[in-house]
Amino acid sequence: MIRIALVGQPFWSRRMVDLFREHCPEIEADFVPLSALLRPAHAKQLLKADIFLRIGYRPGGSTWRAVAFDTLWAGMRRLNPSAQAIHYWIGTDALNTLEDFRANRLRKGPVRKARKDTHWAVSPPLVEELREVGFKSNCIALPVPLKDVEAPEALPAPFTVLAYIPEGRAEFYDGPSIYACAKALPHIPFEIIGGEGTWARPSLPNLTFFGWQEDIRPFLARASVLVRLVKHDGLPGTVREAFQAGLHVIYSHPMPHVHRVPYREPAALQSALVELHRRFEARDLKPNLAGRDYAEETFDLQKCMSAYLSDCRALVEKGESPQEPSLTC
Repeated sequence: MIRIALVGQPFWSRRMVDLFREHCPEIEADFVPLSALLRPAHAKQLLKADIFLRIGYRPGGSTWRAVAFDTLWAGMRRLNPSAQAIHYWIGTDALNTLEDFRANRLRKGPVRKARKDTHWAVSPPLVEELREVGFKSNCIALPVPLKDVEAPEALPAPFTVLAYIPEGRAEFYDGPSIYACAKALPHIPFEIIGGEGTWARPSLPNLTFFGWQEDIRPFLARASVLVRLVKHDGLPGTVREAFQAGLHVIYSHPMPHVHRVPYREPAALQSALVELHRRFEARDLKPNLAGRDYAEETFDLQKCMSAYLSDCRALVEKGESPQEPSLTC
């Protein structure tokens, strides 16, 4: 049995715990929230861990939160020095680290120590970004398959646009471009999950915000296209889930079976949506089965879990990072 204590970004840490428990009987995984790290009751949990898995919280940041977490992390390592360490990079954490590295803002001590650890990254671009900082990482996609989701025989009517824009991050997710397109295309419904849309003023009758959603399957079921425009990305779950449901995807980064539209170019986004809507009205827009097949192959759950297990075994048995990365990306 390999015992893993997960710390860091709560959503993905809990998701990883669920995946390990359901699909890796050889791994005993537990999430230790930040509020519990200093409690004596959790010391035993940390002491028995074979691996500390750190998700989304980057080493060497200069904010007080980053310094505080690095301090807690160092304490965990001292408490259980035999435990191996894995850092899982999921997106913005790599972007911020690269920007700080280029600006000479990274705290050198935590970064120097982290370079000796094992690193996972969710996509090939993140592997390249981390290499510049001096982190050698294995590319292992985050498997996020939704249960009971299949591509329909035909896209549902009316033609509907779906997007994810969390509250307070409208600029990062190019909310202004989406708002401009919704205003220019009043006959097309736009559904936004993740935030309440306080930034979108004045409100538009065809632009609806649904806030945070634990289950996005109902939104996938009535959408035709997902829009994701961001200045930086890891390997977004919304894109994989949209592929799984047979949606067309408008995306700002290179990826097979997407319609590429640059970040912050509303005219290009509007042009892509108008063309997809025209094909939909002409009954020429079929479900994105090529995207579905790509997602099923690339983000195969068992393949990803086998890669996790292989690297964890190598760490526990040899006490060192795997020499041959278990690539899945």
